[in-house]
Amino acid sequence: MGGLSVSGWVIAHPSNIFDVLGFEEGVHYEVVVTTFNENGSPHAAAMGCRVVSRPPSFLLKPHVESQTARNILRTRRGAVNIASPEYIVEAALDLSVVPMSFSLGEVLGVPVLCEASAVSEFLVDEVVSDDVWLQVRASPQSLKYRPAPARPYSRSAALLMEAAVRLSRVEPFLGMNRRDEALRLLSEVRALVEDSARLAGGGRLGQLVGAVRERLYSLERKIPP
Repeated sequence: MGGLSVSGWVIAHPSNIFDVLGFEEGVHYEVVVTTFNENGSPHAAAMGCRVVSRPPSFLLKPHVESQTARNILRTRRGAVNIASPEYIVEAALDLSVVPMSFSLGEVLGVPVLCEASAVSEFLVDEVVSDDVWLQVRASPQSLKYRPAPARPYSRSAALLMEAAVRLSRVEPFLGMNRRDEALRLLSEVRALVEDSARLAGGGRLGQLVGAVRERLYSLERKIPP
């Protein structure tokens, strides 16, 4: 399961994603997916991810109108980054609260998140789309991770991560004239943000709560009564 250590990373075979990262088949995980935009700049997005074992594959489902979906269709590659909730919130909403930096993956040369605790570059094997989602099956081509202790669980961070992921879906649904679904998401986000704020304390997590709340208010003002 272990491997060569390079600059603080442990390199492992990509077939070991279950053993190394503790994935369980069928479980929904939140990750940061990184891809290249058309102009060559890196793009990061929070996204749900499931993993299957035969063969080892990532199952991703970006919104069909998202930048990630366009990038995946164009390049057929990207990276799954395992990151703490703060980075998932930042990637979901682009709040400019939590700095993110990127480097190039060693195998496919795709952008990877420097602050991630584990990274796997992937190639797209299959894409199926409907009117809302792009369903992507991708095979891992690399795997590296940091041998760092696990962080303590934070209910506030978990609530805020769920709020950010739901909030990131509001504008795509509004763009598709699905107002009722957008309003339902806004109502759910409002409750999640307030619960997160109650438990957040100060520091960077408190700043993130404030930024997500402001984004929520901004989107609410865009929807006519």
